[in-house]
Amino acid sequence: MTVYKYLMYYKTMWTFIHFVFIWFCKPSPIMHSIASTIFFLLSYIGTKKISLSDVVPCVSLIFMYVGVTMAEDLYHWGYLPWWVTTICGFRKQKTYIWGGGVILGLIFYFLSWRQRIGHCIMNIGRMLKIKKVSFQSLSITHFTLACMYFLMHIYTQDLKVKWYVDILAGLSAVSCAFWNDNMSWFSIGMLFTNPLSTGLCGIHILSPYWYNYYKNNHYRKVKYSFYFVYPILILVGLLFREEITMVRQTYNV
Repeated sequence: MTVYKYLMYYKTMWTFIHFVFIWFCKPSPIMHSIASTIFFLLSYIGTKKISLSDVVPCVSLIFMYVGVTMAEDLYHWGYLPWWVTTICGFRKQKTYIWGGGVILGLIFYFLSWRQRIGHCIMNIGRMLKIKKVSFQSLSITHFTLACMYFLMHIYTQDLKVKWYVDILAGLSAVSCAFWNDNMSWFSIGMLFTNPLSTGLCGIHILSPYWYNYYKNNHYRKVKYSFYFVYPILILVGLLFREEITMVRQTYNV
């Protein structure tokens, strides 16, 4: 029974372990080629067929991989409760949304635009990755990621030394398709990937049941809620401030 409990724990945390592994080991794009090939072979024995419902989960998976590459750190997923609460517009969370928005604005102030966009798409991708998809769709998704990373020259390593890292990363990506993960524990775990990110624990403490709200609302946005504009306003505000600063420096105002 104890062994079973440990296995269930690792199953729910495997996506977290996978992204921590690829972040610190930096595999090459070949990992996605390996995962794509395995998924293609598995598609011959899989029962689920490719459909239009696979589009959103597959795009969200691409957002997760590309977003963490752009953001250049894993701790950004620790802000996931605020993103889910804000975009879905949960009731009686106005103070939490406003306060979290102020903190996010301060964090964005010290980041580049590449990191800001990465932060946004990795969290949006994580919150939308809620359904299992067909092996065919996953094969196409990882093939797309491999092409993107090859073109962008990201995650390049000495293949003679790191070939085993690519194999392990590819197998790990395949394993993620078989096990459901817990989005809440995933986000909490990411808080401890950076010594400075533990300060974001307050985001979780102030809204400990955010994932239950999300699940009970069937992973949908609350009707007539417009809190999703807050992240847009934060980005627009930062853009406006930087433009004003640039004009002042240009004309010595």
